[in-house]
Amino acid sequence: MRDERTPQTPLAPAQPPAAGGRNASAGRRAALYGVLVALALVAGYVEMLVPVPLAVPGVKLGLGNIVVLFALARLGARPAFAVMAAKVLASSILFANPQVLAFSAAGGALSWAVMALAWRSRFFSTVAVSVLGGVSHNAGQLLMVAIVLTPQVALAVAPVLAVTGLVTGAAIGVATAAILAALPPEEAHV
Repeated sequence: MRDERTPQTPLAPAQPPAAGGRNASAGRRAALYGVLVALALVAGYVEMLVPVPLAVPGVKLGLGNIVVLFALARLGARPAFAVMAAKVLASSILFANPQVLAFSAAGGALSWAVMALAWRSRFFSTVAVSVLGGVSHNAGQLLMVAIVLTPQVALAVAPVLAVTGLVTGAAIGVATAAILAALPPEEAHV
């Protein structure tokens, strides 16, 4: 069982009421989701400024996924999906094109589903959930590449994307675990 997800005392609630939880007002939820999406977009923009020394298209650090994983940990699967979907749509409109939207949506949806299932199982650490998310994000993108372009293109870049999914997933997981540890659940409120 992972330490960062275990309540500190036996009387602590399993999931404290957060700003985006069931009891939050619609306005408060909208504000929190807006802040999280804005953070994810800023992280994505910063990521665009950092050159990745690989000649393989689609390789990115995934900094915006820190926010999605944070939302999954603190708010739950549905809010994390909303943040992921808004991040993918807005970043594609601002920084990319419709083809990239298709690749990002496929990767984001598969990544979210895998991370949500892994998180819910309570068997995986934050870093392991993130690694699963990184690898599944790249797998979802490769499936879309195979559909939109050709399977040969997807197969050609699959080994590099598998390795980068592991490495970046681990880095994003370490960063998210540190943020979760530094920001107690009750301080996650807006």
